[in-house]
Amino acid sequence: MIPGLRIRVARMARFALAMAVTIVLGAPVSCVRPAERLELVITAQADGRGLLAVPAAAGDVLEFEWIHSVEHFPWFERFDVLADGSLFLRDMKVAGFGAGVPFERGTSVRVENGYIIYSGIDETYPSYRWINSTSAVASISLNGSIVARGSDLPHHEALELRILKRR
Repeated sequence: MIPGLRIRVARMARFALAMAVTIVLGAPVSCVRPAERLELVITAQADGRGLLAVPAAAGDVLEFEWIHSVEHFPWFERFDVLADGSLFLRDMKVAGFGAGVPFERGTSVRVENGYIIYSGIDETYPSYRWINSTSAVASISLNGSIVARGSDLPHHEALELRILKRR
Protein backbone atom coordinates (compact mmCIF):
# COMPACT_ATOMS: atom_id res chain seq x y z
CA MET A 1 0.00 0.00 0.00
CA ILE A 2 1.22 3.48 -0.78
CA PRO A 3 2.30 5.34 2.34
CA GLY A 4 -0.27 8.00 3.40
CA LEU A 5 -2.92 6.75 0.93
CA ARG A 6 -5.17 5.47 3.67
CA ILE A 7 -5.06 8.92 5.41
CA ARG A 8 -5.81 10.74 2.14
CA VAL A 9 -8.72 8.41 1.35
CA ALA A 10 -10.10 8.92 4.87
CA ARG A 11 -9.83 12.71 4.52
CA MET A 12 -11.51 12.64 1.11
CA ALA A 13 -14.29 10.45 2.51
CA ARG A 14 -14.86 12.86 5.42
CA PHE A 15 -14.85 15.81 3.01
CA ALA A 16 -17.33 14.07 0.69
CA LEU A 17 -19.58 13.25 3.64
CA ALA A 18 -19.45 16.84 4.88
CA MET A 19 -20.33 18.13 1.39
CA ALA A 20 -23.23 15.67 1.10
CA VAL A 21 -24.61 16.72 4.49
CA THR A 22 -24.28 20.40 3.54
CA ILE A 23 -26.06 19.83 0.25
CA VAL A 24 -28.86 17.78 1.80
CA LEU A 25 -29.42 20.15 4.70
CA GLY A 26 -28.96 23.25 2.57
CA ALA A 27 -31.32 22.12 -0.20
CA PRO A 28 -34.55 22.99 1.63
CA VAL A 29 -33.20 26.46 2.36
CA SER A 30 -32.48 27.13 -1.29
CA CYS A 31 -35.97 25.94 -2.29
CA VAL A 32 -37.77 28.35 0.04
CA ARG A 33 -39.69 31.04 -1.81
CA PRO A 34 -38.81 34.66 -1.20
CA ALA A 35 -40.81 36.13 1.67
CA GLU A 36 -44.13 37.66 0.77
CA ARG A 37 -44.60 41.27 1.63
CA LEU A 38 -47.80 43.24 1.95
CA GLU A 39 -48.71 46.39 0.08
CA LEU A 40 -51.57 48.83 0.68
CA VAL A 41 -53.09 49.59 -2.73
CA ILE A 42 -55.87 52.01 -3.69
CA THR A 43 -57.50 51.47 -7.10
CA ALA A 44 -60.43 52.86 -9.05
CA GLN A 45 -63.29 50.35 -8.90
CA ALA A 46 -64.44 51.05 -12.47
CA ASP A 47 -61.24 50.19 -14.31
CA GLY A 48 -58.75 48.93 -11.70
CA ARG A 49 -56.46 51.92 -12.30
CA GLY A 50 -53.80 52.07 -9.59
CA LEU A 51 -53.79 55.29 -7.59
CA LEU A 52 -51.56 54.50 -4.61
CA ALA A 53 -49.27 51.71 -3.44
CA VAL A 54 -47.29 51.78 -0.19
CA PRO A 55 -45.60 49.01 1.84
CA ALA A 56 -47.63 47.52 4.67
CA ALA A 57 -47.20 44.72 7.21
CA ALA A 58 -49.34 42.51 9.38
CA GLY A 59 -50.09 44.37 12.59
CA ASP A 60 -50.06 47.81 10.97
CA VAL A 61 -52.85 50.18 11.97
CA LEU A 62 -54.88 51.74 9.15
CA GLU A 63 -57.03 54.74 9.97
CA PHE A 64 -59.60 56.57 7.86
CA GLU A 65 -60.53 60.08 8.94
CA TRP A 66 -63.74 61.45 7.50
CA ILE A 67 -65.56 64.73 7.89
CA HIS A 68 -69.31 64.17 8.24
CA SER A 69 -70.95 65.67 5.16
CA VAL A 70 -73.87 67.30 7.02
CA GLU A 71 -72.72 67.85 10.60
CA HIS A 72 -69.07 68.52 9.62
CA PHE A 73 -67.54 66.69 12.58
CA PRO A 74 -64.60 64.25 12.36
CA TRP A 75 -65.21 60.51 12.13
CA PHE A 76 -62.40 57.96 12.50
CA GLU A 77 -62.34 54.25 11.69
CA ARG A 78 -59.36 52.18 12.85
CA PHE A 79 -58.39 48.83 11.34
CA ASP A 80 -55.64 46.30 12.03
CA VAL A 81 -53.93 44.85 8.95
CA LEU A 82 -54.03 41.05 9.22
CA ALA A 83 -51.42 38.64 7.81
CA ASP A 84 -53.81 37.46 5.08
CA GLY A 85 -54.35 41.06 3.92
CA SER A 86 -57.79 41.51 5.41
CA LEU A 87 -58.79 44.54 7.47
CA PHE A 88 -60.01 44.10 11.04
CA LEU A 89 -62.21 47.00 12.18
CA ARG A 90 -61.12 47.54 15.75
CA ASP A 91 -62.96 50.72 16.70
CA MET A 92 -64.44 53.98 15.48
CA LYS A 93 -64.86 57.37 17.02
CA VAL A 94 -67.10 60.27 16.14
CA ALA A 95 -67.44 63.77 17.52
CA GLY A 96 -71.24 63.77 17.37
CA PHE A 97 -74.31 62.21 15.83
CA GLY A 98 -75.94 62.85 12.49
CA ALA A 99 -77.30 61.09 9.43
CA GLY A 100 -75.68 57.69 8.90
CA VAL A 101 -73.79 57.58 12.20
CA PRO A 102 -74.46 54.24 13.90
CA PHE A 103 -75.56 54.54 17.51
CA GLU A 104 -75.08 50.89 18.52
CA ARG A 105 -71.75 49.48 17.41
CA GLY A 106 -69.27 47.14 19.06
CA THR A 107 -69.22 45.83 22.59
CA SER A 108 -68.42 49.04 24.47
CA VAL A 109 -69.01 52.77 24.17
CA ARG A 110 -67.24 55.53 26.02
CA VAL A 111 -66.77 59.29 25.73
CA GLU A 112 -63.19 60.50 25.70
CA ASN A 113 -61.87 63.99 24.87
CA GLY A 114 -65.16 64.93 23.22
CA TYR A 115 -65.36 61.80 21.04
CA ILE A 116 -67.82 58.92 21.27
CA ILE A 117 -65.67 55.80 20.90
CA TYR A 118 -67.10 52.43 19.90
CA SER A 119 -64.73 49.53 20.70
CA GLY A 120 -64.96 45.81 20.19
CA ILE A 121 -66.48 46.11 16.74
CA ASP A 122 -64.30 43.19 15.58
CA GLU A 123 -65.46 42.97 11.96
CA THR A 124 -63.18 41.67 9.20
CA TYR A 125 -63.28 43.01 5.63
CA PRO A 126 -61.44 41.84 2.51
CA SER A 127 -61.15 45.46 1.33
CA TYR A 128 -62.45 48.96 2.00
CA ARG A 129 -64.69 50.52 -0.67
CA TRP A 130 -65.99 54.08 -0.78
CA ILE A 131 -67.00 56.94 -3.05
CA ASN A 132 -64.22 59.46 -2.61
CA SER A 133 -64.87 63.07 -1.79
CA THR A 134 -62.06 65.57 -1.77
CA SER A 135 -63.77 67.37 1.10
CA ALA A 136 -65.11 64.45 3.17
CA VAL A 137 -62.03 62.18 3.26
CA ALA A 138 -59.66 64.05 5.54
CA SER A 139 -56.89 61.42 5.53
CA ILE A 140 -55.89 57.80 5.25
CA SER A 141 -53.05 56.91 7.62
CA LEU A 142 -50.88 53.88 8.19
CA ASN A 143 -49.29 53.66 11.65
CA GLY A 144 -49.98 57.34 12.25
CA SER A 145 -48.41 58.58 8.99
CA ILE A 146 -50.72 60.03 6.36
CA VAL A 147 -50.44 58.10 3.08
CA ALA A 148 -53.25 59.95 1.24
CA ARG A 149 -55.81 62.70 1.62
CA GLY A 150 -59.15 62.87 -0.12
CA SER A 151 -57.79 65.72 -2.22
CA ASP A 152 -55.02 63.39 -3.52
CA LEU A 153 -57.58 61.02 -5.05
CA PRO A 154 -60.21 61.47 -7.81
CA HIS A 155 -63.35 63.30 -6.63
CA HIS A 156 -66.68 61.40 -6.65
CA GLU A 157 -65.08 58.20 -7.91
CA ALA A 158 -65.66 54.71 -6.49
CA LEU A 159 -62.37 53.55 -4.94
CA GLU A 160 -61.13 50.42 -3.22
CA LEU A 161 -58.32 49.95 -0.71
CA ARG A 162 -56.83 46.45 -0.47
CA ILE A 163 -53.84 44.92 1.24
CA LEU A 164 -52.15 42.72 -1.39
CA LYS A 165 -49.47 40.09 -1.04
CA ARG A 166 -46.41 40.77 -3.21
CA ARG A 167 -43.15 38.87 -3.79
